[in-house]
Amino acid sequence: MKVYAHRGASVEAPENTISAFRRALELHAYGIELDVHVSRDGVPVVIHDATVDRTTDGTGAVAVMTLAELKLLDAGIGERIPTLAEVLDLVGSVAHVDIEVKAEAAAEAVIQQAGRRSVLRWAMSSFDHGVLRFARTRSSEIELWPLVSDLSEDAIATALELRSPVIAISDRNLTRDVAEKLFAHKTGIWVWTVNDPARARILRRWGAMGICTDDPRSIIDATRAP
Repeated sequence: MKVYAHRGASVEAPENTISAFRRALELHAYGIELDVHVSRDGVPVVIHDATVDRTTDGTGAVAVMTLAELKLLDAGIGERIPTLAEVLDLVGSVAHVDIEVKAEAAAEAVIQQAGRRSVLRWAMSSFDHGVLRFARTRSSEIELWPLVSDLSEDAIATALELRSPVIAISDRNLTRDVAEKLFAHKTGIWVWTVNDPARARILRRWGAMGICTDDPRSIIDATRAP
């Protein structure tokens, strides 16, 4: 089972920062998960929320701030909000990257940044399945992951329409029956967010393709155990 670091190794370093991603790579996580918004001057930056209030010492919407203004903010212990390009430069070909986007503008920016990197292994995920459909119109090759809290027939239909290898589902709502339903549709399971090693081992037995965790060190150790 593949372990992805949720916003980097976010129990050890500030989320969605270079330190968090570097730590995930040091731990040999199979992949990293990150979130992208676009600055006022059109630069894709890695931050989860639409505002900077929760994760930095600043306030305001990402979309109304320039990259220069965003770079002045402290994202935790002196870390700065990274650009998508900075994170992808760090990762190179070492890990798979799950890039979560929330709007078409961010999707377009991600395609432009990630699509031109020949060594990059990546997928785009979103709770807004319209964003994924937009991305499919831009490229037939992008790996697209529908994000869901609960499984629905619509989500399964979307995954089949987009030729998605997985549906990314909340651990809170994943049962053995749900897992079997996905397998019946030949759809893989990618689970967010799993921080309990015992639960990770259960998901491995159920056949989950991957799990996303804030604590990759503990979960990697758990999934390697017999």
